[in-house]
Amino acid sequence: MESTTRNGQRAHILFGIALVALVAIPFRLAPAQMAEGGFTANGVHVSGHFDVQAVGRNAELGNNDFQIGQLAVDLTSDLSSRVMAAMEIAYGFDERVNINEAFVDWNVYRWDGQPRFNPLGTVSVGFKAGQFDVPFGLDWRSYRSLDRPLVSIPTVVANTHRGWNDLGVEMHGELTWANWSAFAVNGFGTSSTLRLPDRPLPISLSAGSDAATSDDVVPTEACGARFGLEMNEHVEFGTSFAAGYTDANAQDERLFGFDFTGETEQLELKAEFINHQRNRVGGKESVFGYYLQGRYNFNERWFGVVRQDGFNADGTVVYPFNSTMTSTLLSMSAGAGYRVDPRAQFRVEYQLAEGSNNDTVFLQTAVGF
Repeated sequence: MESTTRNGQRAHILFGIALVALVAIPFRLAPAQMAEGGFTANGVHVSGHFDVQAVGRNAELGNNDFQIGQLAVDLTSDLSSRVMAAMEIAYGFDERVNINEAFVDWNVYRWDGQPRFNPLGTVSVGFKAGQFDVPFGLDWRSYRSLDRPLVSIPTVVANTHRGWNDLGVEMHGELTWANWSAFAVNGFGTSSTLRLPDRPLPISLSAGSDAATSDDVVPTEACGARFGLEMNEHVEFGTSFAAGYTDANAQDERLFGFDFTGETEQLELKAEFINHQRNRVGGKESVFGYYLQGRYNFNERWFGVVRQDGFNADGTVVYPFNSTMTSTLLSMSAGAGYRVDPRAQFRVEYQLAEGSNNDTVFLQTAVGF
């Protein structure tokens, strides 16, 4: 029986390679067109991305299958020299079309390059309003499958803020030596572009009868900030904080984060630590974790990636391994990618976890248009 299962998985993986290769081939035939990255009509720039995945799983996690990982269309328009509007329409994993982003970004201040006294080195200050990816930590910069060298997302991200996306406002700025942002949003919504479990509906602490029937108390308002110290154009250290509040104005969710990015022409290093504290009906819950990731570009076409994840789950189930852990769960992901075109990549990843038999193999073609 075990041999039959393995043969089925191998056949599935081979078929997946054939599928994603057929998807990728046409984009190699027209590299100039792909490199343009969309088109502009009537002042609106239209672009997008999608990826096709073949996934091989342990039986506990579900059947092997083919799936659309992400499918999104991006619309942007410069309303003036200082104001731009953007919207992203995404095919959600609930099999519905969702508005993943819709915001207006106003450049309040921009240094025009003329000599002036500027002790802080301020380059720009902007104001954003609408629905957007919340700038907490580091991983929000790579929610799009095109920007993520591995197929899977870090375990600590999947089990803390889960790809934070919500409605609200944000102030952001650039200095000659740093970047910063401060935001206030409705709560802790999950990005529809990521395949992650839904969070429970918000529950007010003042509604005692409702809260008593649930093990989760979810904030309906949240605020926070991130500060990135840029040592030079290749090295950045960041720190983040966020707090969530319920309708009873109680602080019931807190996130702390530290991150690092370093890169050269061939090597890219990333590291992030996140601590997530939540109030639950049964008491306080505190989980934390980290990931260390490195990508090496062998040449313009080929690259390799490794990532180590560590996550202390405090006795809860860890996604996506479906394992209840009372100590730190260590997992490892290793993958490789081939750039078929500047906007089309083929990737393979093997993900495993210590103390779990729920290993996963991913095959993916990610395409921008």
